[in-house]
Amino acid sequence: MIPSLFVRLARSVVVALAFVSASVPSSAADSLASADLSELLAVHDLKTSVAVGNRYLKQQSLIAVRDSLARLGRERKFGKDWKRGNPQWDAAEKLLVDPMIEQSRNDWSSLQWLGPEWEAMGRASFTREDLDALLSHFRTDIGRKQVKIIDHSVAFHVAGSYGMSGRLIQDYPGTEQEQKALTYVWDDEDKAMRFSIEANENIDGQRFALSPLGAKYQRTLIIKLTGILNARIDKLAAQFPAAAAARLPEADSVIAAYQASRTQ
Repeated sequence: MIPSLFVRLARSVVVALAFVSASVPSSAADSLASADLSELLAVHDLKTSVAVGNRYLKQQSLIAVRDSLARLGRERKFGKDWKRGNPQWDAAEKLLVDPMIEQSRNDWSSLQWLGPEWEAMGRASFTREDLDALLSHFRTDIGRKQVKIIDHSVAFHVAGSYGMSGRLIQDYPGTEQEQKALTYVWDDEDKAMRFSIEANENIDGQRFALSPLGAKYQRTLIIKLTGILNARIDKLAAQFPAAAAARLPEADSVIAAYQASRTQ
């Protein structure tokens, strides 16, 4: 009787402990996971990927606005002088493009939108132990260097999806400032990520890069994070044609000035 009592008591303790671990600490564990995922995101600097997006979004906003202005010119029979280089066209283009680019800064380059998507990706891809190991490694000098390599790899794939598909138009008029910024930040990051393969600390770097977790982390960011970034860019770019058409009334004054100049 006594042994059976001990067995029942032991089972009750196990069930109670299981209940406690499954209920009360779960919210705390979720909170810790969110904090660690936020810290992990803060480790990265996605400025080069942002610059790629800025360059492409500026191009697409200009294409959308120029298409809208050209269509307006055809509808109103403005003639062959209604084109880029005409003072009224250029003024109208600027009036329409600038607010769209400002909006894209909020919706894209601020990266304020990324947190929830990063957390969803992190929760689906990494365990509690993975996060501990990743944060521990990325707090080291060699870990921080490897973060730069990963960030540059992500930027390479973001850029490649637009460049190799032909969607990023080389030397597109009006994107000079964004292209210059992209070139500088790309070169700076490329230099910052390089290090001697003979350095002693590189042993830890090789160990991480060749480990299952290191390989998984790099693969996850290159595939999943690149996909998240590209999807955001594409979503915003797809809105530009409708936005350009809707904003046309904002350029009524300069368009009217062009119409008036043709009747003089």
